[in-house]
Amino acid sequence: MTNQRRIAIAIDGPAAAGKSTVAKIVARKLNFLYIDTGAMYRALTWKALKEKVDVRDEERLYELLRHTAIELKQEGGAQRVLVDGKEVTEAIRLPDVTRNVSDVSKHERVRREMVKRQQQLAENGGVVMDGRDIGTCVLPEAR
Repeated sequence: MTNQRRIAIAIDGPAAAGKSTVAKIVARKLNFLYIDTGAMYRALTWKALKEKVDVRDEERLYELLRHTAIELKQEGGAQRVLVDGKEVTEAIRLPDVTRNVSDVSKHERVRREMVKRQQQLAENGGVVMDGRDIGTCVLPEAR
């Protein structure tokens, strides 16, 4: 099991293909940490809207992200999302966040910083990640 704990599993694919469903099942079966990378972008979007930062302003979003702690915690088989220590799991799924998250995620500097954070989360292995570009950009060495 030691070797198995060290791997990182990437589940990549188009929107609405069932990536999250499969990732959660695999993580639960292997007792790995499930990381919903989309929730990280939603968390930043939530904070940007709360702080009244224009989601089209890449520089301001990047600076906001640099000063934002985004935590993903597993509790009772579910993932909780915290922004700067505040529980936002449900808030990041609200329609206003959903409407704006694609604008946030398209900024190159924001994506680079998110990829760096996602790679740090995965560096010790024992994780299952899903999301856009996971297998190609975030975890190219994943199995």
